[in-house]
Amino acid sequence: MGDYYHHFLISMSEVGGYTAGKTDELSTSALPNHSMSVAGSAMQNSYHYLPNLGSLPVQHNLHISNAGKARKKPMTGSAFGFEHVKHRRTRSGCFMCRSRRIKEDKLGQSVDSRTGCKKGNRDCVYPDPPTSKSAKSKDGRGSPQRTSPKSSNEGENGDDDQDAKSLNIIMDEDDPLDSSPDRNSDGQISDCWTRGSSIQGSVRRESADGLSQITSLEFCPSISNDHGSTPGLPLDPRIPTEGYADWSHLPADYQHYLNYFVENITSFHYSISHDEENFFGRILPCLAVHHEPLLNAVVGFSAYHSTLRDPNGKLQEFLKYYNRSVTLLLESINTKKMDNVLTLATILQLLTIEASEYFGDWINLMGHQKAAFQVIRKIFSPESVLYTVIGRACLDWYTRYDCFVALMGGFPTDLPREWFHSMNDYHRCRAVANPDDLNCKISLRSTELRAISYDMSMLYARGGRGQIAPEEFAQEHSRITEKLLEWKSTWNGILLLPEYLVTDFSYRRTPDPDDIVDPYMPGLLYRGPLFTNTLINTEWESIMIMHLSQSLDIPAEQVFLEMAKHAYAICQYFEAVEYWPLKPKGALIPLQCCVSLASLFLPRDSRHQMWARRKLALMDTMGFICPTAQRLKMAQLFRDPSCAHWWLPNDEGLTPVLHAVRAFADERNTAAVNAQYENIREVRHLFAKLESAEAALTQAGRGNRPA
Repeated sequence: MGDYYHHFLISMSEVGGYTAGKTDELSTSALPNHSMSVAGSAMQNSYHYLPNLGSLPVQHNLHISNAGKARKKPMTGSAFGFEHVKHRRTRSGCFMCRSRRIKEDKLGQSVDSRTGCKKGNRDCVYPDPPTSKSAKSKDGRGSPQRTSPKSSNEGENGDDDQDAKSLNIIMDEDDPLDSSPDRNSDGQISDCWTRGSSIQGSVRRESADGLSQITSLEFCPSISNDHGSTPGLPLDPRIPTEGYADWSHLPADYQHYLNYFVENITSFHYSISHDEENFFGRILPCLAVHHEPLLNAVVGFSAYHSTLRDPNGKLQEFLKYYNRSVTLLLESINTKKMDNVLTLATILQLLTIEASEYFGDWINLMGHQKAAFQVIRKIFSPESVLYTVIGRACLDWYTRYDCFVALMGGFPTDLPREWFHSMNDYHRCRAVANPDDLNCKISLRSTELRAISYDMSMLYARGGRGQIAPEEFAQEHSRITEKLLEWKSTWNGILLLPEYLVTDFSYRRTPDPDDIVDPYMPGLLYRGPLFTNTLINTEWESIMIMHLSQSLDIPAEQVFLEMAKHAYAICQYFEAVEYWPLKPKGALIPLQCCVSLASLFLPRDSRHQMWARRKLALMDTMGFICPTAQRLKMAQLFRDPSCAHWWLPNDEGLTPVLHAVRAFADERNTAAVNAQYENIREVRHLFAKLESAEAALTQAGRGNRPA
């Protein structure tokens, strides 16, 4: 993972009164009757926040030291996964202990394929030690392997027919789904379902073992009607198709925030407008129960939103979970156990918390984004990432931020082009195979727009670095403009079904002289599955503003007038959602960046400025903290220095908890890292275009902007 992310995590945790080493401060409040001690800067007990859970015997110290000790032995007990660890063979060996299976025929013995592990509480053997008395099988024959009666029938049907070529697909030495340090997750996994072993094992089978089953399959024909699941890769039965994981064994505060999560948090809180497979609503909390760093990150995210809705909320309620997750992630880095999907999900969850949309600084977003990029490239390929629900969701989650940072900062995305093309190909094949499936069309539409965003970021990066001639830049810019307009005008008819249009405006508010748009215009608002139309239309308007800001061959005055039209459209969509009483929870959150961008291109009169300030204050109350550098810029544009402190006069709407959150965010976001990071802090290319347009308008004798 590199030293950069390690230092980044430490710097992020050393604010708000907590540090990565202060793990005792983070957990004692959750355990009123549970004492513990922490020695040294590294956490000595990875799970000391857990009380006496269920039938766990007198073993409160659950830490497994990494220094000079063998692999952790399974522990007994039913709470939080302390049941007997089941060893099962797969094509890559035992997925619980990573012992590679060995074909006994290659050792001059029978062709019966056996796992390279032992059952019960005994250590697994990898590589094979010299034959010893304890290593002999029941029939007395010395064997380098020990077979578990159960595992011989599970997870590997017909494996003996596989040749060495198919086995080479599995990278055992760098298992992409290996769990957290010292297999802590294997030891700490909750027995969430009544059958089977840990969810990590199931995830491992789904994304690792399953790859060897499908690499020979054609991509498109493998698409089925169950959301594109590939044959051989069904959603694990321990992930319920209905309902949620069982977290009744967790401490009460964790239960409270997980319940709050499933009842109040949606994919919209992650700025994901379409979650076809309900990853954020169902699968993510299920994964969190089985992986403590992710558990604390998810619970922290839930606590953050819950705290903001409580007038008497305390920021420390969120910080203890946030820092707990960072601390455990640091442990994973220190023990080089980073390359697995559960760690990837943890990084992405922390990225969401610390991104520009919540704590308000793209620098922090970039730190996690770079780490997530490294993990994705290690554990997936552009094709294999699409084989599983978790892989597809993580790719969608990551690429949103990858494109966002690139467009805002004027540099290329980290993921290469083929990843975006694979996403498009996957959803295009599904749409062809399922022509009447609305979800397939919605997913394809979203990935197509993101692929265009990729092209935009690459063009802007080349232009900013002087790697393309102005004439070529203008030509490519025009081509992308045509693609954006074509994308908007060629929606499949199924995406415009009139029965999903909102036509009942009985909730219409009394007109206000300070209104700047009509949010009740028919055609803006869709309900049900097509509510995504409203969100993605707003996103498209903001992308058009970004794209116009990079034009070279259009006069600045004309560009500004076009940008103002798109800004008004964004404001109209935003208020249409804001005032709709049936809007889904979190529905305004994907629009936060859009309305912030639109506010730059509205007229400067007091009516428009106050409208924009009220919307920015509304987004702050929802947890979106505008960075200090941008607040200062906005204060200049509004010609009101008080905006740098708070958007509204007399601190209207600035609650104590919101004030604490803003102070916390400002503390974290004070130091610029380098010139490139400073550019993204201030979004200089946007402000430069704005200032250029204003100068042109002033020279033309049109100091006021069109209404």
